[in-house]
Amino acid sequence: MTGSISAPGLGSGLDVNGIVSQLMAVESQPLNKLDRKEAAYQAQISGFGTLKSALADFQDALDALKRADTFRATSGRSSDTEVVTLTTEEGVVPSTYDVQVTRLAQRHKYGSQSFASTQTFGGNAGDSLTITSGTASFTVDLSTAKTLEEIQAAINVDANDTGITAGVITGNGGDQVLVLTSGKSGYDARVQVHFGGTLDAATFGFTTLNRDAAGNPLASDTELDAALVVDGVSVTRSGNRIDDVIAGVTLELTGTGSATLTVDKDPGVAQKAVSGFVEAYNELKSTLGELYGSALQGHSLVRSVETRLRGVLNRPLEGIGVYGYMAELGVTTNKDTGKLEFDADRLTTALEENPDSVTAFFSDADKGFARRVDELVESFIGTGGVIDDVVRGVNSSIERVNDQRAALLRRLEMVEKRYREQFTALDTLMAQMTTTSDYLGRQLDALAAMVDRDK
Repeated sequence: MTGSISAPGLGSGLDVNGIVSQLMAVESQPLNKLDRKEAAYQAQISGFGTLKSALADFQDALDALKRADTFRATSGRSSDTEVVTLTTEEGVVPSTYDVQVTRLAQRHKYGSQSFASTQTFGGNAGDSLTITSGTASFTVDLSTAKTLEEIQAAINVDANDTGITAGVITGNGGDQVLVLTSGKSGYDARVQVHFGGTLDAATFGFTTLNRDAAGNPLASDTELDAALVVDGVSVTRSGNRIDDVIAGVTLELTGTGSATLTVDKDPGVAQKAVSGFVEAYNELKSTLGELYGSALQGHSLVRSVETRLRGVLNRPLEGIGVYGYMAELGVTTNKDTGKLEFDADRLTTALEENPDSVTAFFSDADKGFARRVDELVESFIGTGGVIDDVVRGVNSSIERVNDQRAALLRRLEMVEKRYREQFTALDTLMAQMTTTSDYLGRQLDALAAMVDRDK
């Protein structure tokens, strides 16, 4: 607050500033009440943010329950991972397979003869070197003669889309070998070289450099393909990652030798998903308890969230299988704490006895448990949902508090101005009275002095 005089009280000795300050402290008490009210509203908004975040985390735990493959998961194991490993897709029929890997797929390496580093190739019109892998080709113009290193640089350019790369290996004597390496493994992606002009196959003398597991040169470029036998069936493929031999199983060849592959159902994936849901629910319940006892103390929204979630957990599902309640699948409520508990063995038994019913219970797109809970949570935290509506209401209350504060501040400014005007007038009056009193005092003193002289 500001006053209209700079040094009130000089004339009368009154502590005008102190008096006005004390009066305004009393007048300003409603401001403190408004500040406390706004702080409470801000605490509510923060609490609603915490609630929304907690519900979003809980909603994330539903993702795995909404996927059917969670409950149809399988796992595979190999008796020798140094020969082959495997991954499985949902719904794979449990079984075992005997695999013998006789050859791994290789990327073709095509090397020239050894030449002096100063040796050049080409130099005549039409001289060229064309490299091909699959259906892609790239041509190096050798009408101007080039060394092996210059040919290497001409091949390793962005315009070359064959996947073939070139390297130069320098031996102890300084002679060099040009090595062309295919971008993919297997026979179909092998390096093929064609010549133009005066150049021919004898110019470079390219030969395959690849060797088998025993270190011997390949008998044929067809041995660039992987070779294996699966349950007596011979298989060759261009790569070491093979997903079209056993339906739903991807093999990764890692070495030569024999291994037994086993494919089983994997209830652990479903157990982890349901356990994650239980943990998320219990964490949410703890958060609700903390909010209900602090920032959102007694707020009906918190109680509504808890009540409606409990209702979803206890309401049976109908028409999608033999199971209607979570308790039948190992999820029960502790009567003392209200938190969920999970019996993984009970879920595993249900998956063994009625896998389709378990899958439908959790993941059915129309009536499944996960969808039902997800829709409930979304109604609270979605854009324009319940929490957004409540927060808008609280923000409106804060705006009203701000309006009230602005109006009160304007009134207080007028009140302070009035007080200062009143005390300024009083100060002036008292100063005048003091002046008059001093004058009268002096006159009386002079009169007394005159009386004393007449005596």
